[in-house]
Amino acid sequence: MKKSADAEYDFLDFWEANQKFSAMKQGTTEDLMHFKERFLRQAEVLQDLYGVAWFRDFAVKTKVYAAIANTDTAAQNKFEDDIFEAFLATGFLCNSDQTRSAPLMLDLQRNYCREVDYYPKTVSKAWK
Repeated sequence: MKKSADAEYDFLDFWEANQKFSAMKQGTTEDLMHFKERFLRQAEVLQDLYGVAWFRDFAVKTKVYAAIANTDTAAQNKFEDDIFEAFLATGFLCNSDQTRSAPLMLDLQRNYCREVDYYPKTVSKAWK
C-alpha cells in the first residue's frame, strides 16, 4: 500500500529508511548479484535522504582522513568524494550472507589489525 504525501512524516521516513538499510541481509539462497542490486537501490534512498554533506562530515572524522590530513588537498578531496562508496562497500560485506563471506571478513580484519587496509572501497570490488 502506498502512502499519500499527506501521510509522510519526514522523521519517520528517515528512521524507516535507516532501519531497512541496516537490517537488509542477503538471503541464504539469494544470488549475490541480486542482493547487490537490492542493496544499491536502498543505498540510493539513503543518499537522497542524507545528501552528500553528511558523508563528507563523516569522512573527515575517520582515522584514514587523519593520516592524510597533512598531505595534499587533492588526496583529501578524493577521500571525501569516495566516502559514500566506501561506506556502501563495508555495508555490503557486513550484510552479505556471513556463512559465505565470513572467511573474507576475518582475513580483512586480521590485515587491518596489522595496519594493512585491504577493505574494498567500492561495492564492485566487495562482491568479486
